[in-house]
Formats: sequence, C-alpha cells, structure tokens
Amino acid sequence: MNLFTEIAILFTGMTAPVIVCLVVGLIFVIIELFQPGFGIFGIIGGILLLAAIVLRVLVGDGNIVAQIFLMLFFMTIILLIAFVIMVAMSKKGWLTKTPFYQKQTAVGIDRSEGTEDYTHLIGKDGVATTDLRPIGKAEIDGRIYDVSSDAFYLDRGEKIRVIAVDGLKIVVKKADEPQARLITE
Repeated sequence: MNLFTEIAILFTGMTAPVIVCLVVGLIFVIIELFQPGFGIFGIIGGILLLAAIVLRVLVGDGNIVAQIFLMLFFMTIILLIAFVIMVAMSKKGWLTKTPFYQKQTAVGIDRSEGTEDYTHLIGKDGVATTDLRPIGKAEIDGRIYDVSSDAFYLDRGEKIRVIAVDGLKIVVKKADEPQARLITE
C-alpha cells in the first residue's frame, strides 16, 4: 500500500473513542504548553494520546507500523504548530496578561525581601574602622557596616559620610570634603 492509502485508512478507521482520546489529549497538551503548571494536563494529555494510538491499532486495518507512525507524525505536526503560535504570541506581547508570561518580579528590582534597606544612612557621618581600599568597614550610628569609598583610599580612623546606597553597597567619602553646591546667580 502507498502512503496516501495508509493516510486514508488512518482517518476512515478512527472510532469514536480514538477521536475523543486524540482530541482531548491534544487539547490537554496544548493547555500545558500555554499554561504550564504541575504537568497534570501534560501527563493526562500524553496518556490520552498514547491511548488513542493503542485504540487505533486495535482496530486492525492497514499496516500497524504505518498507522502508528502516521498518528505520531500528525500529533507532532499539530503540537509544533501550537508551539509556534505560542512563541509568536509571546513575542507580540499577547500572552503578557497571563501568569505564564510575567514581565515583573515579585519583589522590587533594586532589592529583594531579604536585602536590608540602608537608604536611611545617606547623609550620616561615621568613622572608618579599617582602611578603605576602597572597600572596608565603617562604624555608623554605633553599628559596623561594609562600605566602599568613592576615593581610592581612606585611612582607618578617618571621618566618613554616607553619600549613596545601591542595594547592599554603601558608598562613603571623607566627611570633611566640601559638598558639591549648585551655584545659581
């Protein structure tokens, strides 16, 4: 028999249980593609697709190997088309309103829940407890912090002032350096 005859036998010999297993299995696998979860839909869909193949083979008409191959081929084509559609939709931003595709993180971009907020230290004075080359330790408000100087090197014991905070990075400078001022005339 030729290929076209096998394809005709494949579709004409499908019984109602085969069609139901095939359609529902494909729908479940496509749902898993678009809305990934714990894999329940994908597993059930895969089992239903396997059941569709087994039920189709039990009908017994045509070449069994060709029937299995053709069913797998058509299933693969349908799932590849669904995958291409999903990728195209996500690139165009059509999936941005679903939990599958999230543009933002659950916590702030600048720091996570476990990151301590040091912004309250900006403008406070302290003392370098180690040499800052440019990283070292400083005491600010009676507490020791890891700091980074904006200059290359600061000696131990020098007075420092916090000028910026970037996440966990505390940037300091010499406290006696003049502040940059905006001159307006």
